[in-house]
Amino acid sequence: MDYQVLYRKYRPHDFDSLVGQEYTKKLLKNSVINNKFAHAYIFTGPRGTGKTSSAKIFAKAINCLHPIDGNPCNKCQNCVNFESSPDIIELDAASNNGVDDIREIINNVRLAPSSMKIKVYIIDEFHMLSTSAFNALLLTLEEPPKDVVFILATTDIQSVPITVLSRCQRFDFKPISIQDIENRLKFVCGEENLKVTDDAIKEIAMMSNGGLRDALSILDQVAGNGEEIDIQDVIANFGGISNKKINQLLSYYENNSVAELIDYINEIKNDGIDIKVLIDKIITKIKSVLIDIKLDNYNGKLDFDNLYNLVFELNKLLTGERNGANYYDLLEIVFLKYINYFPGNNFVDKNIAKLTDSKKESAIIKQIEEKPKISAPAIEQTIISQENKPEKKNKVIDFDIDVRINNTFVNAKKDYLNNIKSKWNDFVIYESNTNKAMISYLADTNIVAASDKYAILTNNLDITNDLINQNIKSLEKDFNLFFNGNYYLVAVSPKKWEQERNKYINNIKNGYKYEIIDNDIIIKENKSELEKIASEIFGNNYKKIE
Repeated sequence: MDYQVLYRKYRPHDFDSLVGQEYTKKLLKNSVINNKFAHAYIFTGPRGTGKTSSAKIFAKAINCLHPIDGNPCNKCQNCVNFESSPDIIELDAASNNGVDDIREIINNVRLAPSSMKIKVYIIDEFHMLSTSAFNALLLTLEEPPKDVVFILATTDIQSVPITVLSRCQRFDFKPISIQDIENRLKFVCGEENLKVTDDAIKEIAMMSNGGLRDALSILDQVAGNGEEIDIQDVIANFGGISNKKINQLLSYYENNSVAELIDYINEIKNDGIDIKVLIDKIITKIKSVLIDIKLDNYNGKLDFDNLYNLVFELNKLLTGERNGANYYDLLEIVFLKYINYFPGNNFVDKNIAKLTDSKKESAIIKQIEEKPKISAPAIEQTIISQENKPEKKNKVIDFDIDVRINNTFVNAKKDYLNNIKSKWNDFVIYESNTNKAMISYLADTNIVAASDKYAILTNNLDITNDLINQNIKSLEKDFNLFFNGNYYLVAVSPKKWEQERNKYINNIKNGYKYEIIDNDIIIKENKSELEKIASEIFGNNYKKIE
């Protein structure tokens, strides 16, 4: 077969043609120039960043008869015979990771080089050696022959034992920059007479995640089209998604177009786009918007804090384990949670005003059913001014929170908590189909304590906790249907939960016994004067409006 794939055809043959890794190249070249090199090296970094290529170049350079400025000359007998020399031993530890493979190396390591100045062992994916293989190689690394060099390459440095690391010089290979990959791709396209648009080259560079080998492999595949390659060819071949679609997605989000946003996500899903590719592109776009906001170059409606929180949610979805849950469903839930939380949104403005503008807070008693109008209009318009009172949240709700926390602690058990936790993600998805008004509050809400009849929720956003508590009856109805129980729920901030938890631990240590408190009695005892008057007139047939 005459054809050679691009990443092999354009593999660098000296340090000067190696893309990126400037600092590493400088140190290795100086080692050759000064004829001072260690007996063992570890090259670590992501795939396709030049570890194996650097190992071969370095092995050739230290054996070169006439090195030029730290580079192999590629003309002397040692350079010409390098690939076929028995003194250059390459081993793939992914498939040769047993102790017997390493013992074969140990048995031959003390034999003098037959044609080269230095015998070089290049072991790729070194971290995949078995424990016994590591131990067998350890003594050789500690006391190697003078004419032997080990070069160990790995993509997972954390798996290499510290006893091995301490006996080697370590070089970290970083992802190659987008610009360097683009420049190399343009060079290869020129050499191969390939017509590729700049947008397509940029997309390939971004898809490669800093690995030039991956970039060349992608280019090689799309080049088979035989015509001019544009960005759509790249996207169609590799399940990518265009910036145009990402912009449209965020436009629906910015304009609070919930139905259009969900439909568009489903359209992307039906196109077969990899969810992780989609999330990665969304995060990249949001990062660009965040930079524009900080530089005052952004004129849209989105808020920095909103996007900042959204990015963290998306990243958790990208990296977390979801136990088989549909990632696209979870993506929709994340967007539903935050789509309402930015300035100018009527939904949020209305609720924030209700929760935070306590100086204008009022209690209005209104008759629910039609009654004989015995001065009812006067009562309906009665307002208790709170301007002279300390600012605080509604007393009845606050006390109800403390009571429900207390009642949870009465019979709290890990079994109850673990049972709810194990099904929580399924409940969130269930709620997304049952009660869309609540789902935006639950996406990042967690269960932290539970008994047989009570459960405590937490969310990092105070406004979300308040909104959950305001709509607790609706949530409890769905929660009890799903879990087939009779639960009372309450939402608190992580800070309050930590305080209550520590108080609970101290109380238990001191012998304090928690007992159930009847919340209905407490609320009746704490009614305002106006409520008492309303009760006398209407009985319980009235509604308090905040």
